[in-house]
Amino acid sequence: MVLTRTLILVAVCFLAVTSLAAQHIPNTNFVMNVDYARFKYDDQSFYLEIYYGFYPKLVTLNQSASGFSGGIILKTTISNNATNIVVRKEHSLLPVSFPDTTGISGGGDFLTQAGYALPFGEYQLQVTAVDSLDPTRMDSISLSLSVKPFAQTATVSDLELCGEIKSSQDKSNAFYKNSLEVVPNAALLFGITAHPVVFHYVELYNLEPGKRYGVRSRLVDASEKVVRDVSRQRTFGVSNAVDVGTMNVTALASGKYKFFFSLEEEGKGELASMEKSFFIYNPHLKVPDATAAEIKSGELSGLTADELAAEFRQAQYLATTEEIKIFSRISNIEGRREFLAKFWVEAEIGKSGKPAITRAEYLRRVTIANQRYRSQGREGWLTERGRVYILYGEPGELERMPSQNNAKPHEIWHYYSLENGVLFVFVDRTGFGDYTLVHSTKRGELQDENWQRNLQ
Repeated sequence: MVLTRTLILVAVCFLAVTSLAAQHIPNTNFVMNVDYARFKYDDQSFYLEIYYGFYPKLVTLNQSASGFSGGIILKTTISNNATNIVVRKEHSLLPVSFPDTTGISGGGDFLTQAGYALPFGEYQLQVTAVDSLDPTRMDSISLSLSVKPFAQTATVSDLELCGEIKSSQDKSNAFYKNSLEVVPNAALLFGITAHPVVFHYVELYNLEPGKRYGVRSRLVDASEKVVRDVSRQRTFGVSNAVDVGTMNVTALASGKYKFFFSLEEEGKGELASMEKSFFIYNPHLKVPDATAAEIKSGELSGLTADELAAEFRQAQYLATTEEIKIFSRISNIEGRREFLAKFWVEAEIGKSGKPAITRAEYLRRVTIANQRYRSQGREGWLTERGRVYILYGEPGELERMPSQNNAKPHEIWHYYSLENGVLFVFVDRTGFGDYTLVHSTKRGELQDENWQRNLQ
């Protein structure tokens, strides 16, 4: 039995955009969410579903008499690692439109998905999304996929964690699958402000019809503590089946969690299992460092929602990808203030491998970077030298080399107190004062031992 599939591909279209007087210009980063799940297709191949999520309020929009419109250029490439051959390549334009500003501020998700049958093997998935009216606003992700033939005994597919699952007979629906409407949550973000219930979808293969199986779902927090554990007994009438379930997560503290699903048989224990990480954001629940966060929240009390968004954008050098995505979902001022307060509390003890820094010191460095390193119409904090200065402060020694002997102008910054001494090399490639980082000995930064070729 081969489970039914709906192949969803967004048709390539073209959006003509004229120069208009008014625009909706977002004040936070453009964000794309991507998730995927692998299912059995036949004995030689698997079925890859890719889930894409966007926030229309983060798309640049032009205004016309009929409302606001823009678009997202979506590029998906799948390459076979063994042959380096591109096996799938899609290029689409997804229109985004609203009749008025009320729809824009609503902040709903825009979801789509695509599906491909591929031979078992090793693949690289590359997805890029670009704001059609502002190509500088973009997001991309590259993921490695490894799929081996499914076991001939009882086994399970990947987990798909969803925003909603309900019965459906509408096969024309974009998210129809096996008599269900399975709506993905590409952001994998749940909680009271977005998706209070985690829906799961998983496929079970090679079952013995009529046999009694146990299906178990567990949620585990970052400290490896099981916070939810639900077991059910099921008997299936077919060899390939589907299991769906729900868990309300509004009472769980914000943070990263893992969802574990297992197929079990009495007397034999676990037959197969799968896990998936996701995030919960529940701002109404106090966290252990609430006192410090409340104090920090007081510092932010005078800022508007837009000012809070602008500050978090400047703080992006300390933020993780997940934090950027979560913040982009928060539109109310209270939520932004609480999130940013907790963010700065964590920054002051060091986060994401970055040096510990106070909010006041970070913003002071942003101001100095804007004064020193403004280039090509960009504020100084957005430049490479500005970023390095903001993260690591004043260099212990700074070598400035002007253009000479056909070598381009460049600077070498030395930090003697970082990792027993590191350096950053910046080159003015264009000659207009726009210095880019070409090499560093700092862990996690760009490294190129042959950086001197950039001077020619």
